[in-house]
Amino acid sequence: MNPHLAERLALVTVALALVAGACAANDGRSPEVVTVFGNQRGADADALRSVFDRFESETGIEVRFTGSASFPTAMRERVEEGNAPDIGFFPQPGLLKDLATSGYVEPLRDDVAQIASSSLLPSLSDAFGSSGDIPGFLFQVNVKSLVWYSPDAFAAYGYDVPATWDALKDLTQRISADGSNPWCLGVSAFRASGWPATDWVEDIVLRDSGTAAYDSWVAGDLAFTSEPIGSAFAGFGNMTLEAGSSDRDRRGILNTSPAAAQDSMFTDPPGCFMYKMASFQRSNLPSGMEIGPDGGVDVFLLPGSSNESAPILIGGTVAAAFNDSDATWELMRFLATPQAGTAWAERGGFISPHTDFDSGAYRDDFDRRMASLLADADIVRFDGSDLMYSPVGTRSFFDAMVLFIGTDLREAAQQMAEDGYDR
Repeated sequence: MNPHLAERLALVTVALALVAGACAANDGRSPEVVTVFGNQRGADADALRSVFDRFESETGIEVRFTGSASFPTAMRERVEEGNAPDIGFFPQPGLLKDLATSGYVEPLRDDVAQIASSSLLPSLSDAFGSSGDIPGFLFQVNVKSLVWYSPDAFAAYGYDVPATWDALKDLTQRISADGSNPWCLGVSAFRASGWPATDWVEDIVLRDSGTAAYDSWVAGDLAFTSEPIGSAFAGFGNMTLEAGSSDRDRRGILNTSPAAAQDSMFTDPPGCFMYKMASFQRSNLPSGMEIGPDGGVDVFLLPGSSNESAPILIGGTVAAAFNDSDATWELMRFLATPQAGTAWAERGGFISPHTDFDSGAYRDDFDRRMASLLADADIVRFDGSDLMYSPVGTRSFFDAMVLFIGTDLREAAQQMAEDGYDR
């Protein structure tokens, strides 16, 4: 054999042996793992896992997700016990800020922040108001300033969708005068009981007092006992708690879940005509019900003081890192891109915060409508209770709404003064 050929064959043999050895070593090694903790359960958890499936197939990094109905309490306990996940999916940015202030959260890397912000919807640029920097980024959003109604019921009774806040009050009074109940309402949610009522108050503050008052209130600089906030509490009560305003008495409201509160809207005759609830209520609709002007149910944006664009209250999920590993930041980079949410959008119930998101990925017209509402909005603010100092936003504020529904404004306001921002 040619000695030079023999030498080449020997080198190839050695190289192949090295590759084979490396493959064997890799086969025996556990893959990198990133743990994620959030509040998603059921269909939302499945949809989120479909997002992670794409990341796993592209990187070989395994993602282990856990969802909890008691996320605020469980997350704080895990972090303080030294058992934090690598990444948290926060529906309450206020809790995230609290943990960051205590030094538990990794600062958002510049490259990840750049990816997340480069195509953020302009309307979302001030969504967190003056509450300071959030050490994370919005992964998905939901629209909270919605009123659900039955187009058929409105047509049958001669009601029109109101274009202004005064028109909404007039419609409420007209439905009540007709002997029917204008509003569906239920706030029973175990430890989070009262949260649907906080959304009402927040939306009214935005409409009546504007963003400056809203931001000051959320930041803890405007008291719950101040005139703008007390007026919003009273406005919520006048709209929904007066006799004949809701399909349940106050005890019934306190004992009905947000998911079930809509049910009497679909009876014949309707037990109620309107239900203020976020876009995620679609998952609680009767099976097969279509959403739209020609469907069994539709939505309109809670109107403002004039025919001009009304403010929009949103909720959503903020992703943040608790581990500085390369695998953690690899997943964070992926989640910050517009494309990351595609798999969830195809399942439905996902609204992207990005201008570059492919609207063709949305499962239906409803999700596209919600995305369009956000894109066209002039004023957007994140849910106040979720953004507040977390012991207030996820405890005292909820409790005050339950107290207000069960008793009166004065007692609830006094409770907030006692529990509020004494840090």
